[in-house]
Amino acid sequence: MDKKIKEIANIAPLHPGDERGNNQRHRCPLLSPRKDAKSVSMISSDPVSPKEEFIQVITQNLKSEGFDEISSRIIGVLFIEPEEMSFEEICIETGYSLSAVSTAMKNLSQFHIVRRFQKTGSKKAFFFLDKNLTAIGTQALRIKYDNIILPSKKILPNIIGKYELEKSDKAKSELEIVTRYYRHMLKLESIVENFLDTMENIALDDK
Repeated sequence: MDKKIKEIANIAPLHPGDERGNNQRHRCPLLSPRKDAKSVSMISSDPVSPKEEFIQVITQNLKSEGFDEISSRIIGVLFIEPEEMSFEEICIETGYSLSAVSTAMKNLSQFHIVRRFQKTGSKKAFFFLDKNLTAIGTQALRIKYDNIILPSKKILPNIIGKYELEKSDKAKSELEIVTRYYRHMLKLESIVENFLDTMENIALDDK
């Protein structure tokens, strides 16, 4: 039998109080329980601040309206901020790059709810968001009205005219579908137009 194995085999078994069983002297302090464990404060299970929660609410609401992730969060950050913000500050608060924020800001400019300006003596661009929620919703609907309803209303009669020249049964069936769609578009135009007039008047009253 190997000499090392013999030495191990000849070691007497441990008895109560034997110091060989007490390995506290070699235990890593990080693994040892604290004697004052009751005094250790607990870390909150909900580290999200009310500010961040509000930003998330705005972000999710705008995404539901069809806004992209970046634009939605930028609006959320600008909405909760009482003062104007620079490009750099928006990047820090949103976590997006300068180029991504710049592109999103150009897209948001069409809504006319984000004001861009420069301070005297500074070359930096600053941005401020109109906090009027009615105005924001109205602008979003106005864009859908201008970019979807009005162009469709203009194009559909020409499509219907071409279908009316067709003589096949299939063309007649398709014509019924297109004509019904056009009638619905005209009704939608009337509803949205009246709604926009009402919303824009409310937005003016709130200013």
